[in-house]
Amino acid sequence: MPVLPGFHIWEYNGPPITTALSPLLSPWFDTQGYTTIMPVFKFTTGTSVHSIVGSWDGLSADADLTALWATPSTGTALVIMSPWFQWKTVQTIADSTVSKVFLQARP
Repeated sequence: MPVLPGFHIWEYNGPPITTALSPLLSPWFDTQGYTTIMPVFKFTTGTSVHSIVGSWDGLSADADLTALWATPSTGTALVIMSPWFQWKTVQTIADSTVSKVFLQARP
């Protein structure tokens, strides 16, 4: 389903991500109707690796599309690089004590 620019796409404000619960995966999101996303996130303690997974169909990842996405940085807009995308955080080395993600669509 297409979303409007400014739409709140997704948030994670649940329990902190542990290495045992890793990875944190969002649902797949259809990118119709917007050209960029604004990620805002905070992970405290341990090492967190954030990425965007690209897909043609919203069912399975496509390595070629995924490689086109820039590495997410909090407060920095990302240009849409695939018809569908998914947020992914891998928590390594130690458990996080704070895990929060907010994604918003931009025109």
